[in-house]
Amino acid sequence: MVAYIRKRLLLAIPTLLAVTFITFSVGYLAPGSPIDAKLKERNDPETRARLMREYGLDRPPLVQYGDFLWKAARGDLGTSITFDRKVSEIVLQQFPATAQLAGMAIALASLLGLSAGIVSALQHNRFLDRFLMGAVLLAVSLPTFVLAPLLMLVFVLWLGWLPPSGWDGPLNYVLPVLVLGARPTALIARLMRSSMLEVLRQDYIRTAVAKGLSPARVVFRHALKNAFLPVLTALGNSLGYLLTGSFVVETIFRVPGIGFESVDSIMRRDYPVIQGMSLLVAVIFILVNLTVDILYGIVDPRVRFEEAR
Repeated sequence: MVAYIRKRLLLAIPTLLAVTFITFSVGYLAPGSPIDAKLKERNDPETRARLMREYGLDRPPLVQYGDFLWKAARGDLGTSITFDRKVSEIVLQQFPATAQLAGMAIALASLLGLSAGIVSALQHNRFLDRFLMGAVLLAVSLPTFVLAPLLMLVFVLWLGWLPPSGWDGPLNYVLPVLVLGARPTALIARLMRSSMLEVLRQDYIRTAVAKGLSPARVVFRHALKNAFLPVLTALGNSLGYLLTGSFVVETIFRVPGIGFESVDSIMRRDYPVIQGMSLLVAVIFILVNLTVDILYGIVDPRVRFEEAR
């Protein structure tokens, strides 16, 4: 397992280089300049040239990219052109809100998705199964930029139960968590249902039932562990997606996370912040996928056996 982890970490290096190069190239080739966005009406040639030299934007693009890589390798993500602050400080300030939102959303998705998938499998082709799968289909089909305004219309404007935006208290958490967790809930429920149906048809499950074990013991002791393996991948991907910040959800609900900050920095052409956020997203996805692979080996001994062999 140690050799496998080392191999995956070495393979992550080209991925990170590709992400940083693509992000840098897109930012460099995009129209407009962060200096123009910073100066606005006070844009004069002398001040513009001074700021270009100060932020290193007058150097050749490959030199700028190499300087970014060298600093990033030492933990320095650069300085925001708009706010004159270290990008690492902005990340540390914005990431806790995203992590809190992602944690609550994945907890909700796991609880509802696993429960709905198990119940649907046990009530296969009955009313409850069709009802739950219809709700799952609706959750998958509705994009976040449609679901968020609908929930705001009902719970904010019509009922007046919840605040429209912000991140100041428990009531502010409800709508962003529901919107962000809706799609992962649906994906987990569908995977759990199909995986549980496949496991319940296996011979060892029939043997357990024939031995007189209770239905709850058959489901939770024998079926659930094997049915959970495909769902583990979906959980890992969903967590990586949520941790990197939902751009739409954080922007709509004004959640001060990395998704909101990324959109704001794109509008300002703040290249160091964009590059730092992109690198953070790539690192999070790599670490989450590596964690999922390690958990596979813990949950399923066959994975450890194949790796050792």
